[in-house]
Amino acid sequence: MKKILLILIILFSFELYSQEIIKFSDAEFEFCLTKKCGKTDCEITKIEVLKNGILKQTIKPSENYFSKTFPNDQLFAIEDMDFDGKIDFRLMEFLPAGPNVPFLFWIYNPTNELFEENKDYGEITSPEFDYEKKQINSTWRNGCCEHGRDVYELTNGIPKLTERFVIGHNSEDKEYYEHWKVENGELKLIEKTVE
Repeated sequence: MKKILLILIILFSFELYSQEIIKFSDAEFEFCLTKKCGKTDCEITKIEVLKNGILKQTIKPSENYFSKTFPNDQLFAIEDMDFDGKIDFRLMEFLPAGPNVPFLFWIYNPTNELFEENKDYGEITSPEFDYEKKQINSTWRNGCCEHGRDVYELTNGIPKLTERFVIGHNSEDKEYYEHWKVENGELKLIEKTVE
């Protein structure tokens, strides 16, 4: 009886987890993500990149986590993020309480034919890519009363903030609009209206 009780205690003392392979693909690559889940949260522990069914690269992403109930199709995005005509990809880093969703980014390097993590993109939350203007738009919210959009352009492959548009409410509950622009390397307020 003691032996059975000891075995049960050992079995229940281990944190139960599950593992799943999630697949994403485009015309050229297939991405196989290993998703491991504990009691409430999950993480992507490995990304395998295949081309024509052959393993080309294995990536171990840095820390990332999300709720077990979060939809798989919203974790990962494949798109050209540096406007070079080649696909890149990003993985959600974590799901914050607000709408400013951070990502981990990998940019394709045609020289070595590998995807390389790019931390320069890390400050861009909830990105949207404007291929016509070659700009990256980042929407954000700052608490209850202020939200905006940041505009980035690539300089030598590094996204640089060029403009910021802000809408908020001041202490008198009046709505204000601000337009900021980078001039000589510094973000400056160039227009402000209060209604």
